[in-house]
Amino acid sequence: MTGRIGAMAVDRTPISANDVARMNAEEELHAQWQRKAVLVVAASADSADDCRLLLSILGLDPQVIADARRAAADQGPRKAAGRPPRAA
Repeated sequence: MTGRIGAMAVDRTPISANDVARMNAEEELHAQWQRKAVLVVAASADSADDCRLLLSILGLDPQVIADARRAAADQGPRKAAGRPPRAA
């Protein structure tokens, strides 16, 4: 590994600062995907109970849901996306 040591692995081997930065970026990307999943489920659920069930099936805990709600509120009002008309 190159670079300065940023942390230690479970087996006490050093982890470079570059690897720590990569792991942090992967965690943030995973969190973004979870927030997007919450929004997609909420938009397509038939009811609040259906939404809760689907979110629990996906293993998305209340903290992820709260983070998604906060992120959506920070983006401001969004134009409602209607479903495209069906082709005849």
